[in-house]
Amino acid sequence: MTDVYLYGHVSTGIIVRIQGRYPEPDGYGEIVETLDNHCGEATGSAIVLSRLGASVVLEGNWIGDTPACRGTVKFLESRGIDCSGLVVKPGYQGATEITISDGESRTVFGRYIDLLFTTQQWEMPSVERIEQARVVCVDPSFGAATLAVARAAKAAGKPLVTSDAPYDSALAALADVVAISGELMARDYPEALESEEEREKLFERYLEHCPGLVVFTAGSRPLWYSRGRAGEGGPGQVPPGERRQLSPILVQIVDSAGAGDSFRGGLIYGLLQRWGDDETVRFASALASLVCTTTPGCVNPPSLEQVRELLESSAL
Repeated sequence: MTDVYLYGHVSTGIIVRIQGRYPEPDGYGEIVETLDNHCGEATGSAIVLSRLGASVVLEGNWIGDTPACRGTVKFLESRGIDCSGLVVKPGYQGATEITISDGESRTVFGRYIDLLFTTQQWEMPSVERIEQARVVCVDPSFGAATLAVARAAKAAGKPLVTSDAPYDSALAALADVVAISGELMARDYPEALESEEEREKLFERYLEHCPGLVVFTAGSRPLWYSRGRAGEGGPGQVPPGERRQLSPILVQIVDSAGAGDSFRGGLIYGLLQRWGDDETVRFASALASLVCTTTPGCVNPPSLEQVRELLESSAL
């Protein structure tokens, strides 16, 4: 039995940290440092969970036939992550990215449109591995493969975690936990970032469509969470439809890349521990905050002891 099965983005890249804010067009930015990165949503969650002591199986897109991409697989394996389901495709360039981080924001340049919207560049998930996991997590962007993971998890009675699924999607309806980022809102629901009233309306739409735990994250703004109105509720769970709020922990942000991946990892860890919703969300928030204090955050994730210390010192 494996603790977590993760399916999704496995990428190779670099983080370029710059001094001051990201420049305007035709402007100039001073480079502070350039760091190798092993990234992608599933990758970030996998690294964080492995550091917390969970056993993890990772599947997803093809791995590039390059030294850098093969190096990502070696790095993940060195962290105890089972990568035997990842396929190194001969002659394939791989999913790569360059992230520019100014401490307060991050700008990503990558090959994700080519990866997700041209020809299929991934294998279908292993149903057997899904059935052998305690918790299943899937990235939302892999079409039929994403839904295959979700349906296999539900058929096997495994808790399903995802992120940034549209409220009216089949994936959101199947998920036991769905985390929604400010990045998704900016892309698909910009009015929710411009107006508190519109954010409330969007949150209500998620509660109407998603039976599980819904969490809205938004950087430095308070996060919201609740159980969908169709849910039955249970011990330690927020009553369906009752919105709760949690203020973010104030930390010195070095790099925000990976905050969402680690937050999702924290939610998964809470499921593994059978914690209630309040404790799970607090833990995920503290974990994501700590990841933002170093770079690359998910490559150098905090220990369980460090997360507990932050929770105690911040009285969350």
